Amino acid sequence: MNRFLFTILVLIAFGVSTYISFTLFIRGRSVSTPNLIGKTADEAKAICTELGITLRVDPDHQRGSDRIAAGSVAWQNRTPGTTSLIKRGTEITVELSTGPLILRVPDLDGQSARVAMLLLGRQNLGLGNLAYVDTGGKQVVVSEDPPRDTVVPAQEKVSLLVSSPFPPPEYVMPDLIDQPLDGVRAALDRHNLTISTVKFEAYPGIADGIIIRQFPLRGASVSARDPITVVVSKQEEGGIIEQPAVPPTATQ
Repeated sequence: MNRFLFTILVLIAFGVSTYISFTLFIRGRSVSTPNLIGKTADEAKAICTELGITLRVDPDHQRGSDRIAAGSVAWQNRTPGTTSLIKRGTEITVELSTGPLILRVPDLDGQSARVAMLLLGRQNLGLGNLAYVDTGGKQVVVSEDPPRDTVVPAQEKVSLLVSSPFPPPEYVMPDLIDQPLDGVRAALDRHNLTISTVKFEAYPGIADGIIIRQFPLRGASVSARDPITVVVSKQEEGGIIEQPAVPPTATQ
């Protein structure tokens, strides 16, 4: 029994000593990953040389930074710290800072509101207020605030002023009841108001072609954008018959 316990203790001691020796051997050939962020390229190279590791400055990629001066390390491909060990001779890749980002408000004049918002997003800028002004013509950006070429920080909000066509004049809908359709149509045309739908309905005691109902109703606001519907009397019996607003041209 004593011999068995002795054998177990010897095996445990051997395992512990082997683990410690192996760990010390590995650690003896490894170093903690240095923190190179904020160091100049020369300073970073000197630190890496002293630790026996290789520094590689990426020639194709740089990073803008408001906190790190231009030419200093802004990013490294290995996490620094004592818990992050690397072997001597290992290569660390870094990217240098270009300094603070310089953003300018783009020229958005003449662009549609949708295109203007896309351009702002590509410049890492946001949309502020979006206002419209009736100036006629196409619906495009006529002004921005801050003005174009203004240097602004990232995510700055830019407000846009967009032109829109002049709205058509509005009128008070007249009373068309008991008026002949032909005469009413001519009067409305002079104000660019159009009867879009004409319906015919039998109505005893009223001659053909007289308006008996209308929409919009008398007194409502109406413009060239609004469709006008009238129901016109017709002597023949039957339900409502819907016909085109403009009578078809007679064929010869």
